[in-house]
Order: sequence, then structure tokens, then C-alpha cells
Amino acid sequence: MKKQVLAFIGLISFIMILIGCSSQQSEDNKGYVIQGRIMEVKEDEILVANVIPRDVALNYTTNEVLGDDTIQPIYLKVPDSSVTYKKGQLVKAWLKKGESVKYTVPAKGNAEEIQVIKEGN
Repeated sequence: MKKQVLAFIGLISFIMILIGCSSQQSEDNKGYVIQGRIMEVKEDEILVANVIPRDVALNYTTNEVLGDDTIQPIYLKVPDSSVTYKKGQLVKAWLKKGESVKYTVPAKGNAEEIQVIKEGN
């Protein structure tokens, strides 16, 4: 009886570990996460800058952002061209896993997914 209880507990523990690993694996399909405000919108990419309040995002020019050492802008290749992005929106973006960021000024990367967290206006 004692062996059966221990075997049952072991089986349940094993199943819980498998479930935990499989749910974590689906989350790991995306790479590095970036959150910031959209500073510029182009046809197939957006310029996202961290630590930017909404009013600053709407009033700064791209050149001012690039000249500020405290701001870390990155051009993100948009994964879905049917989505319309606007200057000032707060977004969260996941970079494609396994792809590196091009360390230019500003940096460039390919987004796996972009989620609008808050509208700009």
C-alpha cells in the first residue's frame, strides 16, 4: 500500500513537471521584450523609444530622440503590415527569437509580435 501511494505521488509529480515545462516552452518561442512609445511610423517599421512620456513622444522629432543619450530607440520591422500604428502609442514588442539586433544608431530588429498597450491620444 505504501509503495502504491509513493508511486502515485511520483506519477502526479512527473505529470506536473511535464505540464509546467510545456507551458513555459510556448512562452519561450518569442525573444527579447521591448516596451516604449512609437516615435515614428514608416511603411514596414516603427521607431520605438523607451522611457518616453506620451507628450514627449508626440512633441519630439526623430532627430531630437536620436541625439538624447538617455533614450534608447530601436527600429522594429512590423510583423503584420495590416495593423496601423500611430505616433505616441505605448507598445510592447517581442523580437524574433534567435535573431540578433543590429547595433546601428538607432538599433534595428525584427518583431515577432507587437501589442498596443495604450493609445497615443
